[in-house]
Amino acid sequence: MHWEPKPTSSWILKNIAKVRDITMQSEYWNDSVQQSIFNTNAMYKDLRGRHENQSWRKLLIQNYARPRACFTLWLAILNRLPSKDRLLKINIHTDGKCSFCGQSESIEHLFFLCSFTSNIWNHVMAWIGYSRSCKGWEEEKKWLCMETAKKGWRRCLLKLAIAEVVYQVWQMRNDRIFNNKDADGDILHRIKQTIVIRSCAKRVLKNHMVFHILLQKKKLTVFIKFCN
Repeated sequence: MHWEPKPTSSWILKNIAKVRDITMQSEYWNDSVQQSIFNTNAMYKDLRGRHENQSWRKLLIQNYARPRACFTLWLAILNRLPSKDRLLKINIHTDGKCSFCGQSESIEHLFFLCSFTSNIWNHVMAWIGYSRSCKGWEEEKKWLCMETAKKGWRRCLLKLAIAEVVYQVWQMRNDRIFNNKDADGDILHRIKQTIVIRSCAKRVLKNHMVFHILLQKKKLTVFIKFCN
């Protein structure tokens, strides 16, 4: 515990020694040495410090969406997605306009003050059984945090839906800007398809899916709804 790295020691050994010194200065370390009892979890919490639980943590805990969608949702919650207003703040040249409606682009606007994305979210909300008109991102985030803090399968579905909608909207936004792609009609189909596929893998959601089969002009169409 008193070993000191040499100037020629590797950076790994030097950093291990630094962490050791920080650990030995902590209050829990001194108590554990005296009591001859050590708990790694308690040591980690002591080094990390006390932090209040974030209200939005329920949106990400046990979210059945794809990991990439959960990661994008996490960035959106923290306002870390590189929207055009953020790029302008760090002096990166951009027109600053929303690629869907032409207004000023920000996270607040993109989710879901934009007329295009608000229609998508309203449609998905109605499809999964919520009757609600969407608002701006901050208001919507507060409502989502309160709603997903409750119990029940529909809240699990709501967490899955918001993650996939945010991810698909962000992907379409990037495709429009960087790849000149314009496939507006497919986004709702992709979102619903992903939600259905992810729901089928979870019994808590699969048991509430109702399949309606429609045969029209020799073409088979399957409608899927969620209900009690």
